[in-house]
Parts: sequence; C-alpha cells; structure tokens
Amino acid sequence: MLYNLLVIIRDRWAENSLKARFVAQIFKASSNINIFYVVRNERELFREKWSPNKAELATSASGVLFSYFLKMLRSPKDLHEEISRRLFKKEIEYTLGSDGFVSVLSKTLSQYFAATARSDNITAFLRNEKSPKIFLIDEFMSIETLNLKLLKQMGIVIYVSQDVASENYDFGSNLISRRLMYKLEQKILQIADLIIACSERDRLRYLEMGAKKVIFYPNVYPILEFEPCVKDKNPSVVIVFRNRWGIKGAINFDAIFKALSKLDKRIKVYVIGMKPQQVPGNIDLEHYEYVPNKLEYAKILSKSWIGINIGIHRGGSNERKYDYAMAGLVVFSDIFGCRGDLLPNEYTYLDNNDLAAKVEQLLRFGQEKIMVMGIENREQALSLAEKQLDLVTKSIKALLPVTEHETTTKDI
Repeated sequence: MLYNLLVIIRDRWAENSLKARFVAQIFKASSNINIFYVVRNERELFREKWSPNKAELATSASGVLFSYFLKMLRSPKDLHEEISRRLFKKEIEYTLGSDGFVSVLSKTLSQYFAATARSDNITAFLRNEKSPKIFLIDEFMSIETLNLKLLKQMGIVIYVSQDVASENYDFGSNLISRRLMYKLEQKILQIADLIIACSERDRLRYLEMGAKKVIFYPNVYPILEFEPCVKDKNPSVVIVFRNRWGIKGAINFDAIFKALSKLDKRIKVYVIGMKPQQVPGNIDLEHYEYVPNKLEYAKILSKSWIGINIGIHRGGSNERKYDYAMAGLVVFSDIFGCRGDLLPNEYTYLDNNDLAAKVEQLLRFGQEKIMVMGIENREQALSLAEKQLDLVTKSIKALLPVTEHETTTKDI
C-alpha cells in the first residue's frame, strides 16, 4: 500500500508547534499518511541521530562556523549567560525579551547562516522514498533548515506560520533585523504551495508580501469534553503570563496589577505562570506556576469573569485570547493582544488607567450579563474554528497527491 509521506521540519526544538500538530491531525484524517519528523539538533551541533520516524540532523559545517562566530555578537549580559550555560551545562532558557541592537542582529543572522542542517543523508533518504511527499515547514525559524528549492522539486511545500517573522518580538524595534527577517520569510512565500497563517490580518499581510495561496486558522483548539465551570460569586480575573516573555511582558504584568489596585473593591486574581512580586491589598491571589493538563487549565480559566490578555508583538492571533473565549470569559486585551480577529466582547485598553476604568464599568453590568457576554465569546470562537477548519481541510485535500491505494479504491 502506497502512502503519502508528511515530513514535518522544525529547527531547534524536537517538539513541533501546536499548530503544526493540529495540521498533521488534519492530514491523518484526510489521507493515507505516514509522518516523518526532521529537526536540527542544536544541543549537539555535530551529532546526527536517526530513529524509525525521525531524523535529528547535525548542523552544517558553515552553520557551525557561523554559530560560534555569532555568539560573540552579543551584549555583555547575553555573552556572560551563554558562557555560563556552556561551562555549567545549564538548560537553554528561551526568552522573548531582547537585550540590545547587536544581540538582536546576531539572533537574526543566525536564522540565515547558523540554522542550516547537514542534509546529505536526509536528501538521499527522501530521494529513495517512493511515496508522494508533503513538506510542512513549522514556523519561520525552520525556513533555512533544509534547501527549500530541493524540497519543492520532491513534493508539496506547506508553511505553517504562528506570526509574521519581521513582526516577531525583538525584530520589530530593530530596522536592520526586521528587514532581514522580511526577506527571509519571502523565500518560503515564493515557494510554498499553501501558507496557513494565524489570523485574517496575517493572511492579508502575506498576500501583500507576494504569497499566492494563503488561508488562516486562528489559535482555537477546542477541548471536546470541556464545558465552562460555574463562575465565582464575586468578581474575578485571570492572567496567563509566560515566564519567557522577559522585560516586555513584565512591564505589562505590573501595569495590570497597578490597574486592579485602583478598583474600589476586593477582587480575586488567578495567575498562571510568573508569580507577581507585589500584590495590592485588595487582591486575593491564587497562583499556579504551570498547569500541564489542558482540561484542568480550561477549568481554572472558566471560574473567572474576565481574562486579561497581554500581547508582545503584532503578528498572528493570540492563543490566550481564544483560551479565555473558550472558557466563557469577557476579554480585556492590550493593543497587541487584540490583534488578528474579532470577538464580540473584547475590550482594548491603552494603559493601567484605561484598564482600571473599563474593568470598573464592566463590573457594573453585574454577573449575569457578564456571563452572557462570555458565552457569546465562546460561541464566536467555536464558530470561527469550525468554519476555518473546514476551509483548511478542503485546501489540504485539494493539494494531496492521489496514492496508488486511493486510486484503486476509487476505481472499485
């Protein structure tokens, strides 16, 4: 029996993105499919390791050279942390916060010159594999891992994007880095048979950049067995704050607590992620460092009345925004958190005073109305997910090569 081979390519981290895993499930449901994973082994630059369904590739010789060279183009703080990590074998701590112009430029150049894998063995393997092939490039950091033109010659290329590369985190404030990342992403836009963006806004952005076929699926991943819990009797807020967000996120985090301190009432605040250093006297804090189970995570969210949504950059659509909506919350987003798509009951705030004023006004509506507003957000998120899932599925089926087994079945 001949199967389609789905090759998922991701640089640096062995675990694929949530969106790539989601797209892989669509492939499994749509076709006879085998999945093979390719990742560049950044922890051990010179080692190549194979297993039945996965290849961990060594970094190319030029990539190794540039990798060590670019490590020197760091701010003193970054350089000190890198040397400490190497000497004491600490885990790589990936943060979004940046350190300076040169450090960000080094990070950008590494995407061009230090992210290529040694590809002789994987190329031979793919050429010898007779199955029709689909290559799924998982996010912008994976664009340079293998030769895109070579992949295009062997099969279909799909690009799964979480955000527009040039608008990602540190690149936005660094003109040279932003331009370099723009040109890097254009390489995949010119080759990809299909681009799956994270929002309608990003879809339009990619078309503007010259892409041919773009659809979007927002960061909505419904848990089928989940139903929102009973809300707290008294006003409550939930904040999901990722530890890796660095200084940009921390500034927004502090602003939220400053805003909540201005409310003339006690309020319960659930925090998942970084624990706040100072908690105002009118706040009852319930902190979770991490909630690994997605169902339990959704249950915690759904107890609250309001979800406060911090955004760090302009691209994509915000996963937390849709987690809040799925849990039946009214959403308050900062100017980046609101990006992408529209919820019926999402409020944008400018600063801590604006947030305090709007939360105060919302609470005057009363619990019953706020619960109805949260349900409307949930229904919109589910409706959008269903509509876009259908579109993504149809687009994938239209691209799939017909295998020998499928041809025989149709003939019968």
